[in-house]
Amino acid sequence: METLNVLSVYDVPLLLHRVVHEMDRTADRVLRRELDLSYRRAIVLLVADREGPMNQRMLAALLGHTEPAISTMLRELSARGLVALEAVDGRERRVSITEEGRRVVTASRGLMTPMFEQVVDRAGVDADALGEQLQKLATGMGVA
Repeated sequence: METLNVLSVYDVPLLLHRVVHEMDRTADRVLRRELDLSYRRAIVLLVADREGPMNQRMLAALLGHTEPAISTMLRELSARGLVALEAVDGRERRVSITEEGRRVVTASRGLMTPMFEQVVDRAGVDADALGEQLQKLATGMGVA
């Protein structure tokens, strides 16, 4: 009986999961060491910076997180002066990134971009083609 290779080229979901998982772990180690910030929180800052002020519910939806998870992260980021939280109506809060948050976004990009570029170059992958295909996939999934 032939043994199946779990990571065959046809098992795209598993391969994609493993690549993203390893990139997330590596980014998390680097950001924690250099900026004392988890990768998940850095992503919250990146989205808040890119999208501009928005309510907490919209931020949670964009990131695919629950509102309680986002609320916890936002409290931590606010305590560090990286985001501002403004009460809008009842329990709804408006989230905006601060200047210090923008500085951290710039620093995280400065750490992550070269690291990911090295991985892509080492693998012999065309970064533009990869970006284009990932954008198509994200659009097709409704998460772009």
